[in-house]
Amino acid sequence: YALDTLPTVTLKSFRLEAIAVMAEFLAEQFENGKKAASVDLVHVQQLLGNAAPVSKVFDSLFKGSEEDMLLGYQLIFDLVDSGDQAFVRRVADGLKDSLGEEATDEIKARWDQASRVLTGGFSSELSLSFLHKNSQSDRLIMDNLKKALEQRGSSRNSVLHNAAVMTHAYLHAGTTNDSFLRDHLDWMKKASNWAKFSATASLGVIHAGHTTEAMNLLQPYLPASVESNEADGGAPANVSPQGGYAEGGSLFALGIIHGSHAGSSAEKKKETSDFIRNHLRVSHANEVISHGAALGVGLTSFGSCDLSIVNELKELLYTDSAVAGEAAGMAIGMVLVGSGAGNVHNSLPPQDREEIMETVSELKNYARETQHEKIIRGIAMGIALINFGQEENADAIIEEMRSDRDPILRYGAQYALALAYCGTGSNKAIRILLHTAVSDVSDDVRMAAVIGLAFVLYKTPERVPELVRLLLESFNPHVRYASCMAVGIAMAGTGDSESVALLEPMLEDMTDYVRQGALLGTAMIYMEQSDTSNSRKIRSFRERLTTTIGDKHQSTLTKMGAILSTGILDAGGRNCSLVLGSRNGFTKMTTAVGLALWLQHWHWYPMMHMMSLALTPTLTVGLNKDFKYPKNFEVQCNSKPSVFAYPKKLEEKKEEKKKRVETVTLSTTAKNKARLARKKAKEDGDHGPTDMEVDKEDAEASRDAGSIEKKEATEAKDGEGENMEIEGVEEKKTKKKREPEPKSFRLQNPSRITNSQKEVCEFDLDQRYRPIRPEEKPFGVVILTDSTPGEDEELEAVKAPSLEPEGEATAPEPFEWTPPAPPQVATSAEDASAPAADSKPETESESKED
Repeated sequence: YALDTLPTVTLKSFRLEAIAVMAEFLAEQFENGKKAASVDLVHVQQLLGNAAPVSKVFDSLFKGSEEDMLLGYQLIFDLVDSGDQAFVRRVADGLKDSLGEEATDEIKARWDQASRVLTGGFSSELSLSFLHKNSQSDRLIMDNLKKALEQRGSSRNSVLHNAAVMTHAYLHAGTTNDSFLRDHLDWMKKASNWAKFSATASLGVIHAGHTTEAMNLLQPYLPASVESNEADGGAPANVSPQGGYAEGGSLFALGIIHGSHAGSSAEKKKETSDFIRNHLRVSHANEVISHGAALGVGLTSFGSCDLSIVNELKELLYTDSAVAGEAAGMAIGMVLVGSGAGNVHNSLPPQDREEIMETVSELKNYARETQHEKIIRGIAMGIALINFGQEENADAIIEEMRSDRDPILRYGAQYALALAYCGTGSNKAIRILLHTAVSDVSDDVRMAAVIGLAFVLYKTPERVPELVRLLLESFNPHVRYASCMAVGIAMAGTGDSESVALLEPMLEDMTDYVRQGALLGTAMIYMEQSDTSNSRKIRSFRERLTTTIGDKHQSTLTKMGAILSTGILDAGGRNCSLVLGSRNGFTKMTTAVGLALWLQHWHWYPMMHMMSLALTPTLTVGLNKDFKYPKNFEVQCNSKPSVFAYPKKLEEKKEEKKKRVETVTLSTTAKNKARLARKKAKEDGDHGPTDMEVDKEDAEASRDAGSIEKKEATEAKDGEGENMEIEGVEEKKTKKKREPEPKSFRLQNPSRITNSQKEVCEFDLDQRYRPIRPEEKPFGVVILTDSTPGEDEELEAVKAPSLEPEGEATAPEPFEWTPPAPPQVATSAEDASAPAADSKPETESESKED
C-alpha cells in the first residue's frame, strides 16, 4: 500500500525518508528468509539509488535454491529494463566484489549468466533477435513513397528526400534490414552535405543494438584511422575543414548503434567510445566530423559521469564553432544525465564532484557570453538532461534559467522542468508549464512548455488531452503544434478515439507546421494498432498520408510531416512503440532523453535519429534458466485475434491488359459491301450480271444481314441469362456464413504484446512452463520454471543476426578431413572374382548417373 501511494507524495525529501523506513523493514524480512520480500526490496533501494544493498540481495539469491536464482534473474531483467545504466553498472561492480574466491562453480556460472544481462548486452541481443526475426515491415510502403516523390519532382527537394530516408530508418529501426537502401543506392546518393550526414547516420538507426557487426557495417564511411596516421608520421594527420559529411554521420551512427538500447554490452560501448574519442580529439578543424563525434561520444558514454570525457567535450565547446558546440553541449548532458550536477544534492563520483560542478557553472556562464544561438541551445538542453528525475532538487537551477532574459535559456528551462518532474504528475510543475504556455513572449518557449506537459503526465495520459483542449484553439500556431505533439506523446500506442478526434480538425489547419504536428501526433497514437482500430478510421488515416505526400498543393512542411508519420506508424517492423515507463514503475531514462532530443529536430534535422532511443520493442519472451526460450510456452489472450493483429500489407496493383473486341458487321454495312462488289465486278467483267442475278445477290445480302441480327439478338439473350446465373451464384456465395471469430487465442513464445494488449493477457498456469512471478502481467522478459525438468525440451537459443545476405549458406566450422581407408585386397582368386562381377553393373550404373 505504501509503495503504491508514495508516488502521490509531492515532496521528494519526505518520500525518500519514508522509502528508507520501508527499506529497513523489507531488509529485515529478507534476512529472516522471506525471499519474496526481495522484489520490493530491490524496488525501494533503486528508488533510493543505493546500489550496494541491491548487489547483496542478488548475491544472496544466487547462493540460494534454483527458484531463488530464477527470481534473481527476473529482477535483473527488470532492473536493466528501467534504463538507468549508471545504477546497473554500480550493481554489477558490487556483485563482482561480493563473489569471492571460495564461490563454487555453480555460483560462478549463475554469476556469469547475471553479468551477461547486467553488462554483457544480453537484453539488447534479445530485442535485436526478436525485431530481426519477427519484422513485419512492408517493402511496398517505401517503394510507393519513392515513386510518389519522383512523380511530383519532389525527390529534388532535399527536405522531403531527407524525410524519406528517415522514414526508411524508422520503418526498419533495429531490424538490421537495409535491403531497400542497397537496391536504391543511386537514390540515396542524391543526398548532399548535411543530408548526406543524416543518410549515413540513418544506418545506425536500422542496425540499433547490432554491436557485434557495427564496425564492419560502417567501415566504408568511417574517417581515416588516427592510429595509422600516428604510426606513419608520428603525429596525426590534419583533418580537412571541408566535407566530412559521411565520416561525421558514421561516427554518429556508431553512437546510435551502441546507445539505443539501455542493455547494450558495456565492454563494446567502452571500445567504441574510445574509438570515437580518438577522432574527436583530432577533428576540431572540421565541424561536421566534430558534430558526429560529439554526439557519438555522448551516446556511448550515456550516464557514465566520466570527467575526462566531459573535459574533452568542453574543449570542443570552447572552439566556438556553432554546429560542433551545439552537439558538445547536448553530449555533456548525455554523459551527466540524471546526475543532478550543479545542484546541492547530486550522484556524482566523489573524486570528480568538485570539478564537474565547476564545469556546469562554467557552461552556464559560457551560454550567456557566446553569440551563437546553437551553442546556447546545446547547453540549455544539456542542463535539462543533467536534471532528469531530480524534482525539487533542480528547482533552483530551473528558476534561474526561467527568469533569464535569453529566450533560448528559458526554452531549456521548460525541458529541464519536464525531465526533472517526468512522470511525477506534479501540480507545481504543471502550473508553471501552463503559465509559461500562455504568458511567455517567445513562441519557442511556449511550445516547449506545452510539450513538457506530456512528459510530466505520461503516467496519467488521459489528463493531457483534457489540459490542452483549449490550447488547441490558441491563436498562436506554435502552441497548436505543441498541443498536437503533447497529445501524441502522451497517448502513443493507445489508438484512443477521443484523442484522434481532438487532433482531426488540426489536420485542416491553415498553418503548415500545425498540420505537420497533427499528422505526427496522430501517427504516434496509432502506433502498433490493427486495421480495426478506432472503428477502422486508421485506414482512412493511412490513405490520407499517401494522398498528402502526392498532393502538389500541400506545402513542404506538411508533406514532411506525412512522410515521417508513415515511418512512425509502422516503426521497428511494426513491433515498436513509445513506452516511457518500465514494467516496475520507473521512467525509462533512454526513452525520455531520446524523445526530448528528437523534438529538437524542429531546429536541427539530424536530431530525428534520436527517435531510435525512444522506440521500445514490445516483446514478451519466456526464458528458462539457461536463457533459451521454450517453444511450448504460450500466453492466453482474452480478445479477438483481429483486435491486436498486424495491419494488412499493401498489395501491388496489377495492370490489366486490354482485350481486343471483335467488331460486329451491321446489315447496312453488308449491303454496301455487296453493292460495291457488284459495281467492281461490273467494271472488271466484259459481261455484266443479269437483272435476276443482281436481285438474287441483293436478296442474299439482306438474308445474311438478317441472320447476323438474329444471331446477335439470341447471343444477347444468352448473355443476359448467363449473367443472371453468375449473379445468382455470387449471391449464394456471399450468403455463405462466415465462421465466428474466436473470443480468445494463444500467443507463441516469443511474440509481440502491445501495451494495451497486456491488460487482456494472462498466464496459463496449467502448462509445463510457468512464470517465476505469476502475479505479473505477461510483458517483457519472463523467467520460467519447468514443472517436469526430466522430459525432453524444444528450446531455441537467442542469436544475433549476421551481416550475410538472406539465403546464403554460412561457412562450416573448422574441421579436420581424414581420407577414407583404401579398399581391402582379396586373398583368393575366387574371392576376387565375385566382387569384380558384382561391381561391374555398379560401375556401369554409376557412369550412367555421372
